[in-house]
Amino acid sequence: MALDSVPSGEAAEAPALTPPPSQWFQGVTVEYARPSRHHRFWAIPLLGLAAKLIVLIPHFIILYVLQFIVRLSQLILWIPVLLGGKMPLWGYALLGGWIRWTIRVQAFLLGVTDEYPPFSIRSGTEDGRDYQVQVRVEIPEHHHRFWAIPILGLAVKLVILIPHLIILTVLGALAYVVSLVLWIPVLFSGRYPEWGYQLVGGTLRWSMRVLAFLDGLTDRYPPFSLN
Repeated sequence: MALDSVPSGEAAEAPALTPPPSQWFQGVTVEYARPSRHHRFWAIPLLGLAAKLIVLIPHFIILYVLQFIVRLSQLILWIPVLLGGKMPLWGYALLGGWIRWTIRVQAFLLGVTDEYPPFSIRSGTEDGRDYQVQVRVEIPEHHHRFWAIPILGLAVKLVILIPHLIILTVLGALAYVVSLVLWIPVLFSGRYPEWGYQLVGGTLRWSMRVLAFLDGLTDRYPPFSLN
């Protein structure tokens, strides 16, 4: 069951809009729509980045508050998982929505997309259009109770995620360094290079999958992959 098909009303009647789970990683998947042109203004050195940081201030404030709410919710979300092997739907909506919102802001900041991120935890924009950064959350049939054991489950996750954390530290630093170069083709040609999507977009995708596993959205160990 995909989170995008869970909300009540008309959305729940159109599961065909969501790709079947076999087509993507069963946890969190991130896909980027690649526009034919990028706005050159955002690629102007210093000015473009400064403008992005200013216009993203409301998002930074909301995400800070939302992260606090997410951490509070995790104090109780382990209970239904440990006792019944399932997380309540509002848990998926909250945790998945926070991850979705976070990666959209990061993608805009790093130039993967020029489309200003929506103020929403849902998969689409308020007017029904598909945003250029699509984040889908796959809801598993059940969760392994072991991961919900207080302290122990989280400690084991942190240990087995050490290889991912090491690689993501390197990739994250590389992505930010590369962003100092990616403005050149965007400024002169209006196009974001394919390798930028692979490296920067792939790093964001990888980090969100690790975060989804760590926060209990999925029990699937994340793949070592940018794709």
